[in-house]
Amino acid sequence: MKMLGYNRAMTNAPTFPKLIQLPVIQRPASIPVATLAEVKSAADLPSRLFLGDLVPDSFQPVKKGWVADWRDADGHRTRFRYAGGLSSLELAYAGDETVTLVSAERFGDLGASVQGIHPGAWLARLGERLEAMFNLRVFPHREDDAVGGDFPDGHLVSLVMPVPADRLMALFDLHKQLQNDAAIRTPVDAYVRYAFSSVNYIEGRCHPMLAHPAGLVLHHVNALGTPAAEMPLRETDPDGVAAWTLQRGHYLYIAHCRLRDAGRLIERLAAAGLIGATGSGREGWPHGAEFAAALLPFGYEYAATNAWWFDRSGSRRLFYPRFADPDDRQALGGQSGDVWIKAMIRDAAKAAEQCRAETARAFAEGMAEAAGKPAGAAH
Repeated sequence: MKMLGYNRAMTNAPTFPKLIQLPVIQRPASIPVATLAEVKSAADLPSRLFLGDLVPDSFQPVKKGWVADWRDADGHRTRFRYAGGLSSLELAYAGDETVTLVSAERFGDLGASVQGIHPGAWLARLGERLEAMFNLRVFPHREDDAVGGDFPDGHLVSLVMPVPADRLMALFDLHKQLQNDAAIRTPVDAYVRYAFSSVNYIEGRCHPMLAHPAGLVLHHVNALGTPAAEMPLRETDPDGVAAWTLQRGHYLYIAHCRLRDAGRLIERLAAAGLIGATGSGREGWPHGAEFAAALLPFGYEYAATNAWWFDRSGSRRLFYPRFADPDDRQALGGQSGDVWIKAMIRDAAKAAEQCRAETARAFAEGMAEAAGKPAGAAH
């Protein structure tokens, strides 16, 4: 079946807004004094430092300086010891500790210390916990990769995930709620962009519906509300393994957050129904493997090209030619105001409704054309 009706529908696909900024979660930090030598009491210390919030009672004067702790609700800890010309920074994440010497004189200079502490082991520990719970892939942070992070909140990570066009308002509302969520301790900024990716559905390992071009297109359009780039094709690798390849257009959520808060952000998204659970056995969004989120070392979303991974069962392969484009993020500077953002989100939802209706009509027409009969009214 050629599905000529669907080919025509793709040519006349509704227009989707390309970039949509989401409400920023701002968490201003208090930094009372500029230099380490100026600290005389807990009141002079930054309210946050890398992996935690200040524990005022932990402040202690020591010879030629001071020592203090910053702690997180999940048990992570920062301890800073200042002793004149040379200080030490102790970080503990999920029980894994590291210590580094610091020569900075100003608090603002501590950002360089973060970039010298590689978070690969910490991200791996977080990934073990999150991947066991959620429809999520955590990319490893390799030793030779650049490290993103700064003062006062430490290491950055990025989260990406497909989102249906008619669930963008739910994502907007969640970000509004997170602005007042006291458990999210550090800043989060995010946006959505219209992106393209591919899924290879391995023949014989997926539901029969996913081994048929019409079934694949309907599966995608019903889930995400956006059109397939073209009709799926059956491909075979050199070993004789066959797969149906779907090239799809969809919205991709891109969030930048701190390693400290990454687990909490993902838990909030899952509680809102925007990230699926592991092992649900369900094929639809957000539980199906092709709708998985990915947690990345910061910068991967811009630098990585042709990123791919298989789901746990080996039933499908996800392929992203690129997660994001830095020019897109720069372009967001011209967007502002909830009214403008909500208008674009409503446009996206209307386009999704039109896409689903036109896809259903196109397939009805294609089936009627193949049977040599006039198409009836699509409902």
